[in-house]
Amino acid sequence: MYVTKSQVGGSGAAAPTDTKDFGSHVRMITANCGVGAYNPRAIYIRPFCVDTAKFTGDQAQTDGEMPIRKALAPVEFAEDLKEQLEKIAPARILKPHETPRIGWLVDGEFDVVDGGSPVGRFFLGSFSVGQSVLALHVRVTDVKSGLVVYEFDMYGGSQLQGRHGTVRASGLGRALHFDLQNAAERVYLTLSTDPYRYGARANVSLPE
Repeated sequence: MYVTKSQVGGSGAAAPTDTKDFGSHVRMITANCGVGAYNPRAIYIRPFCVDTAKFTGDQAQTDGEMPIRKALAPVEFAEDLKEQLEKIAPARILKPHETPRIGWLVDGEFDVVDGGSPVGRFFLGSFSVGQSVLALHVRVTDVKSGLVVYEFDMYGGSQLQGRHGTVRASGLGRALHFDLQNAAERVYLTLSTDPYRYGARANVSLPE
C-alpha cells in the first residue's frame, strides 16, 4: 500500500481585523510553526464508510454472499487498524452511538475494493493479470479541537504477485484480507515518527 496524496492540517487563530487596513479580512496566525500532531492520548476508530465503494472481484463464494462481505469489510479493517494503531496509543473501535472526547478519531471511506482474480494470478500474475486493488481515504481528526490534522489517500493491492503469493500477498487465496492488513499497517507507519527505529543505537560513541 502507498500513500498517493496527503494533507497536513494546521492550527490557526483569527487575529483582530484592522479597520484602518483597506480591504483587510480576517488574518490567520499559525501557532505551531508547521509541527504536526503527535502523541495522542487515545485513538478512536470509526469503521470506514463503504456505501459508495466499487466492490468487485473475488470477494465471496457466491454473488449472494457479496453484500455480507461488503458490509463486514469496514469491521475487519477497523480491527486491523486497532491492532496497528495501539502501538502509538490506546486504541478503541467506536460503536455507532459513541462519540470520543479526547485524542484522535480515525475514519474515512473506501473507494475501490477489488479482489481481482485468483485464476488470473495463477497463470499471468507476474504480468499484473488478476491483481487485487484497494483504494481508500483516511482522515485523522483531533477530537478536542475538531481539526483534521492528517488526511491522505491510499492505493495498493497484490500488484505483480504470482500464484504462490507471499507473507503480504494472497496468491491463490482471497486478497481482500491481505490488502486490509497491509493498509492498516501503512496507516500506522504513516502516522509514526520512527516506526523502523532507524535512529536507535545500542550505545553512543561521541568524538573527543
